[in-house]
Amino acid sequence: MEKFSREMEELAAAWLEAEIPVVFTGAGMSTESGLPDFRSAQGLWRQRPESIATLAAMRTQPEEFYSFYQWRIARLWEVAPNPGHRVLSQLEQLGRLRKIITQNIDGLHQRAGSQQVTELHGSLRQVSCTQCGADYDSRQMLPRQPDWEAELQAGRHQPGEECKCPKCEGWLRPAVVLFGENLPADAWSDALTWSVRSDLFIVLGSSLVVSPANTCPELAADSARLAIINLEPTPLDDLATWIIRDRVAETLLKIRDLIVSEIPLGEIE
Repeated sequence: MEKFSREMEELAAAWLEAEIPVVFTGAGMSTESGLPDFRSAQGLWRQRPESIATLAAMRTQPEEFYSFYQWRIARLWEVAPNPGHRVLSQLEQLGRLRKIITQNIDGLHQRAGSQQVTELHGSLRQVSCTQCGADYDSRQMLPRQPDWEAELQAGRHQPGEECKCPKCEGWLRPAVVLFGENLPADAWSDALTWSVRSDLFIVLGSSLVVSPANTCPELAADSARLAIINLEPTPLDDLATWIIRDRVAETLLKIRDLIVSEIPLGEIE
């Protein structure tokens, strides 16, 4: 614990000194809100979730595809931002955080109040029509019958008209990057720009095994100091100045307190 305490103090001091601090968040940020990693639902389907979350599955296995995303959307709207999300929003308001680059698709950063968020993999808060392009709140794609999840657990659920556009009856799809699709060009360009510009790059709750997103901290480490806060080792640990093996929200709260204690009272509203 002494080692973690010292590293947190050093990281807090570096965060205060940084001109362009950038944060990179992964699934570990969201699981602390109670949002399950999608792989945790593997037992509900006949095949691996990675095989269902594809454009090909949407076309050839629509029942599996839509059931999977209905389950994920339902889970998304059950949870709220955790204290770690709120700390990042506070640091942004204090001018101590320039950008959040996230692999997450839950929108919890924005719901916590963060404004400068780049979503590499899209957002599950929205769905769009594959025919006319209309956008909707993702709850549009949830079944209307109250017992649909029990039917899903029993293997009897059949996705229905809720998966079609109310305007043109085209099929809806989640506004996320499916396996096999490219990242959104604008988001990817923005993420690379901020990674290269940063002078402090903090990874929060990411295993750093998903490509090409893991290019961001690797690029940042060429010119910025890198911090990794994650419960498990990552492939980029050797590049990091600070490694903290602890829960993200708890660690951020401690670092926030250290940072705020050094900020003149006039800067804190």
